[in-house]
Amino acid sequence: MKNVLYTFIIIVGISAALAVSVLWVDFFLRIFIVPTEDPVNVLVLGLDKDQSGTRRTDVILIASLDLKTKKMLMSSIPRDLMIDGKKVNSFYQVEGIEGLKKRIENLTGLNIKRYVIVDYEIFKFLGDELGPIDVFVDRPMHYVDTAQGLEIDFSPGYYKMKGEELLAYLRFRKTAEGDIGRLDKQKVIIEKLAQKALKKDVFSLTELYREIRKRTDFNIEIGELVYMFSKIKTDFLIESISFPFSIGQDGNLYVDETKMPAYKESFSTGSKKIEEKYRYYVINNSTDKTQRTGQMISEAFQKNGYSPNKVFYDGVDVDFKKNTVLMLRDNDDLKKFVSEMTRKVSTDTTWDIVFVEDRLDYITKYLSIIGELTKTGRQVVFPIDFIVILVDNKFN
Repeated sequence: MKNVLYTFIIIVGISAALAVSVLWVDFFLRIFIVPTEDPVNVLVLGLDKDQSGTRRTDVILIASLDLKTKKMLMSSIPRDLMIDGKKVNSFYQVEGIEGLKKRIENLTGLNIKRYVIVDYEIFKFLGDELGPIDVFVDRPMHYVDTAQGLEIDFSPGYYKMKGEELLAYLRFRKTAEGDIGRLDKQKVIIEKLAQKALKKDVFSLTELYREIRKRTDFNIEIGELVYMFSKIKTDFLIESISFPFSIGQDGNLYVDETKMPAYKESFSTGSKKIEEKYRYYVINNSTDKTQRTGQMISEAFQKNGYSPNKVFYDGVDVDFKKNTVLMLRDNDDLKKFVSEMTRKVSTDTTWDIVFVEDRLDYITKYLSIIGELTKTGRQVVFPIDFIVILVDNKFN
């Protein structure tokens, strides 16, 4: 969600860095080839392993890059979404890239001329070449798929990951959102890979680009990549748009037609029109750990238009000095949501609002909270966007 889109960004960055390398003659000839369309709409596909001659699209992403505003809108289409009686990830095998691209155009209303196809194994290569990468695992990750030879076994904590481990981490989807839930963590990892790649010397970059090119298929000229990079290299913004779907009585995913107009308008206007839904929990760490207090907390949030997934009225054995919000995603929309929520719920209280990965002391506190909640059998669904810890109950 997640992900292979940022391999495209790696390619853009590396291509720009290579402009002074041994390939400069080729770049000079191609630099006059620039995208005629703006925004540039790209279909990004991540392929799973070949099983009995069948290759399906494990990830389907849309990236719409506006070169004037330096903004990319991206959206992950659930691979299990039902289209014309079939799961959308099955069409690539039967109809090829052009057939799938046409279906995505009909679905989204976008005119998509560009595509990037990535084999997931590229992340193993990048992890080995650029790693180790510091990774914060914010939830238990345990999954085995013998058919794909996939085994994932991570407990919450910090890891230094290279090839195999990094690939397993990126492929984990056993969360409430599945593919959608992978998008943010994949973004963080690929950004770290890109940062390391661009610190390489020019000759190492040349070889790295060649290896990436062998493992990907895209219909974008090198000169076009350099041109795009030159337009967005400063003040570049990325915004995610959730694809509207609903779960049918048969358990399958279907397009939520009631929200599709807003979804399409997001791309046509370059501004997100679909409201995000966040998963968050509230923990009562005040001295009054009773059900009555828990009910009062729930009512205080609901009165102001907020619905926590659950309020744990009996608290946790982790020390906090004042009301705190632990954010698990470094996202501007989420920051705005949390800021408005804390202001509305309790104006008389000073809040600590922190992004967990930026603070080692809060990482320890977060891991202790998750450990205690899971060990005591209190139900927590991942991924979590943020956790609210209350040490006083002064509500508006």
